[in-house]
Amino acid sequence: MKHIILLLLFCTGMCATQSFSQKNQKVDQLLFSGQYTEAIPLLEQMVQKDNANSKLYFRLGKAYQFLNKNSLAKDNYQKAYKIDPNSTATLINLSGCLYALGNYPDAEKILIEAKSKSPNNYQIGILLAKTFAIQNKHQKSLDIFLELNERDTLNPYIYKQIGSLKKKKLDYIGSLAAYLKAHELNPKDLSVLTHIIQLFYEMAGYQQALEMANKGLDTYPGNSLLLKKKAQVLIGLEWYENALSILKDLKQNKQLSLAENKQLGICYMQTKQYEQAIKSFYDCGETFEKDPMINFYNGVCYARLEQHEKGITYLENAIFYVTPTIEAAMHLYLAKSYGTTRQFQKAIDAYKKHLELDDKDPNVYYEIATTYEEFGDNKDKALAYYTMFIQKSTDKDDDKYVYAKSRILHIKEKIHFQK
Repeated sequence: MKHIILLLLFCTGMCATQSFSQKNQKVDQLLFSGQYTEAIPLLEQMVQKDNANSKLYFRLGKAYQFLNKNSLAKDNYQKAYKIDPNSTATLINLSGCLYALGNYPDAEKILIEAKSKSPNNYQIGILLAKTFAIQNKHQKSLDIFLELNERDTLNPYIYKQIGSLKKKKLDYIGSLAAYLKAHELNPKDLSVLTHIIQLFYEMAGYQQALEMANKGLDTYPGNSLLLKKKAQVLIGLEWYENALSILKDLKQNKQLSLAENKQLGICYMQTKQYEQAIKSFYDCGETFEKDPMINFYNGVCYARLEQHEKGITYLENAIFYVTPTIEAAMHLYLAKSYGTTRQFQKAIDAYKKHLELDDKDPNVYYEIATTYEEFGDNKDKALAYYTMFIQKSTDKDDDKYVYAKSRILHIKEKIHFQK
């Protein structure tokens, strides 16, 4: 009798094991074929019978994650992590759920832990850099992408991210260099191409911008985004007739946004078609009624049409609507253009005018300091502005901060030995 009971118990155990194995195979098939909704009930049953199995919680988390049920996925990844805290795969997926839920600080903590367990893991590096970037921790993100770039010099995605981050840190030349490398490695990335055109445009490199726009249109004929960029560059070159032809076609095909009617209006105005210009400025919509530049352009157009009373109204509105922030931004971009064209004194004057209107950005002090060094080797003034930059900067990990400190020491030594 005893032997019979043992045999029954053994058979029951064997059946249970086979049943679990069959369910496991069925789950694998469902997950492989993308049938996540069907896999979840089976996984839930298996978890109830084996709640110490981290792989089951991991697979359940993955199924929920594929269905964009990130909160449920997160809960299961956390259970898997408690059982097996050394699984980098669990940490990576858990960070993905937290990121999708907008919990970037916790995603960052999880990825830092994952990086400590697997320092050379490429995927963890990419994810951590992205998580830093979305929290505006641009220098930390840039540092990781630069480190990854040393290991992988042929990845256009990394160059693209470096370009984006350097632009946010106002390193336009570095940004352009990175985007150009990304374009070289992947010539069909439209977003990279438009960034290159925009950077050349902002640095007053209109001919280079035009070449890139034409190159892009050879690859993507008739692309509306590239046509708009080309029109913008042509306006920068003051080739208004050429820009007008492009913008009129886009308008006819209903491919201009409300804001882009402004460029169309400028082209009409510069080609002395003042009534069409006024109509185009009107087409910008109510949102732009308080735009100082549109009011200014309308004022000019009405004046040219000898409708002076209307012209006066718009010109008065233009002056009224110019805020210190807008005027400061104008002086900042003007200063950068002067610097790019090596008109250093004008650049310094424009930077100083910007500071009179808006002194919140410490980087402006840095730009003045470097401009003084390049223009006439004016050490005393460079020293003063580097010092103000250091005093106002809050990001001590920034390359500019480190460079400014080194320049302060160097200039002080130079002044000392010249006495």
